Amino acid sequence: MSDEKQQFRIAELEVAKSLSDDTIVGIFRFDNPSRPKVGPTLLVIADIKSTLYAYERLLDALNSAAERTRHLVSQVDQDPLARFEKLVQQLNETAAGFVDEEAAPLQWQRINIYVIELSEGHMCFTGTGRLMNTFLQKQTDGSFKAFDIFGSLEQPAHTDPQKPFSSIVCGDVHPGDMLIAGSSNLDRLRGELRIAERLTAMPPVTAAMELKHDLERRGIPDDFVAAIIACYETKPQEPQLTLELKKDELPETDASTDSIHKLQEAEEEAEQNLAPVLTPLDGLKGGKELAAKLFALIQTGAKKTIGAIGRLAKKREPADPVAMASLRSMNAGYRSALTRKHKLIIAAVGIVLTGSIIGYYWWQHSKRVAAEIAAWNSTYDTAVDNRNRAESDLVYGNELRARNEIDQADKIVASLASDQNDADRKARLDKVNQDLLTLKEKLKKVVKADNVSVLYSLPEGTPSGSLSGLLLMKDTAYVADKSSNNILKISLADKSIKPINIPASGEPVVSANEGKDSIYFATKDGKMYSLSKTTDLLKTLNWSTTKTPVQDTYLYANRIYSLDANGNQIWRYNAVGGGFSGEVSYIKASDVSLNGAVSLAIDSNVYVLKNDGQLMQFLSGGQVSFSLPTIDPPLKAASSLWTETDSSLLVITDLTEKRILVFDKSGTLKAQITSPEFHELRDVSVDESGKRILVIDGNRLLVVPLP
Repeated sequence: MSDEKQQFRIAELEVAKSLSDDTIVGIFRFDNPSRPKVGPTLLVIADIKSTLYAYERLLDALNSAAERTRHLVSQVDQDPLARFEKLVQQLNETAAGFVDEEAAPLQWQRINIYVIELSEGHMCFTGTGRLMNTFLQKQTDGSFKAFDIFGSLEQPAHTDPQKPFSSIVCGDVHPGDMLIAGSSNLDRLRGELRIAERLTAMPPVTAAMELKHDLERRGIPDDFVAAIIACYETKPQEPQLTLELKKDELPETDASTDSIHKLQEAEEEAEQNLAPVLTPLDGLKGGKELAAKLFALIQTGAKKTIGAIGRLAKKREPADPVAMASLRSMNAGYRSALTRKHKLIIAAVGIVLTGSIIGYYWWQHSKRVAAEIAAWNSTYDTAVDNRNRAESDLVYGNELRARNEIDQADKIVASLASDQNDADRKARLDKVNQDLLTLKEKLKKVVKADNVSVLYSLPEGTPSGSLSGLLLMKDTAYVADKSSNNILKISLADKSIKPINIPASGEPVVSANEGKDSIYFATKDGKMYSLSKTTDLLKTLNWSTTKTPVQDTYLYANRIYSLDANGNQIWRYNAVGGGFSGEVSYIKASDVSLNGAVSLAIDSNVYVLKNDGQLMQFLSGGQVSFSLPTIDPPLKAASSLWTETDSSLLVITDLTEKRILVFDKSGTLKAQITSPEFHELRDVSVDESGKRILVIDGNRLLVVPLP
């Protein structure tokens, strides 16, 4: 077993350039500066969009509770998750007590606080709100895979003041892995600062200094904080050389006991070599008793035969000289070589040889059976170990590794399943198979939606696919109906419908986007309409696009992004006057293929969904290494994608399997929503605060609860 251990190196980044005191940002680190360090390292990262004194006192109270609790639990030898749960419990109690005593109400949507605990090879975190973060996991080929691990933290839509830290994530960290976490204003500069490139190419302290100098050079009037955490592998010191006595310096031994020691050593060596044969494995049923009886029978037979020969030899009388002389005159020979004694000896030797041969072959058979049993048990134990590791990985949220462990266990169990004649082995394999099936069901995360309601349905006989361009805004839904050439404004409260006529257009609406004062609808042939939120007045906008057909559009930062699958490009247009113009290509790489792209969504990253289930991610025009995990059953016919800037979710509809897939932005599957009501899922929009999903299913609008 290797003595190599792991340690964390932490570098802090702080830049104060804000011209006004409107935020509270900071990093607070708690550890033992003595050597060796006692207990884990604790980091508290805060980004509060207010400078009221109440928020400062809340942060002080949480820091004090964190430091006090860390000292108490660090001396207890227990599981890191259990230790961190005690810390989080104390933080929640402190926050609840502060809220009860504080006269001024706290606006929790302004508070972003995360707590990270680092122990050897392990990291736990909790938090409320949202901070910039990137976790770079080192792959076996030396490359890095980026994750938004804070996004995997489940948080309610509205923070509970009595329990602001509502969930925990814990997991293993391996040498080479890195994490940067900091204030949310770093998110928009992620690409310009080349954060991922600097972290993977530089030590943490150097990377922090480079980022700090870059931020100061830019002169952005804002306060920035971040912590860079890197996991390294340390090796123990080389053991000191031990003194060895020369041969002539060794103490003399008693020569009279040398032979006894050698005899004992020989006896021990023989016993070790013969033990597997003389004492077969317990799994060799009846082998020990049968071998003992066989050797006892051979020994008894040999003793009886030799005893009979001795008795005959003693009873035989001396030969008569006269008779012998007469025999010689008859040329009968003097005492034939095959006397009765010789025959008995030959028979005895034959019995002994036969018994020895039988014993030898039985010994070889015993060895083969014992080796087969040992090999089977060893392989079975490996499958059980894989199952146990998969269970542990599921507890800590490492679903990718859990899936790999399950696959390996499946292959091992399949290789052992050929021996079904042994009832004990079959029962053991059945138990492992059942456990693996249970784990697979957990990985599927299937949620059956029983209370799905129909919000709107077109008359029977209407051509399929008439509904498109879906948008859900709290209690109001917008959808385009090609069969009547209307935009339908539908109230979710009373299901009332207001049709709004669309100017003549030969192509269907492909998307709907919410702006500040209007809803923007784009058609497949490149037309753009604006619908006022207050007056419901629909007008045609000037959109100078030359790239058709349009697969999908998305409004982000007052710009329209248009998906052009045929041209392998995303086109960007600026808002100008009463429309959008200035066609610019967004994707910089020339080798990107958007063939089969069906949907587009943007937070600060740009996501493109293909109909084969592939999800591509871009940042600042460059493609980011990102992919969805393999799920059961696989995603092969995706039809639409939804996400928003303030959401941690990616929601996808699947035509073939008739399900809605919910992922977080690190790529982890959160739920597979199924229902007997699902038939032809085409488009999706989500009201995350209201915990509901609106989906176009054929010619119907369905309201589905969000788990």
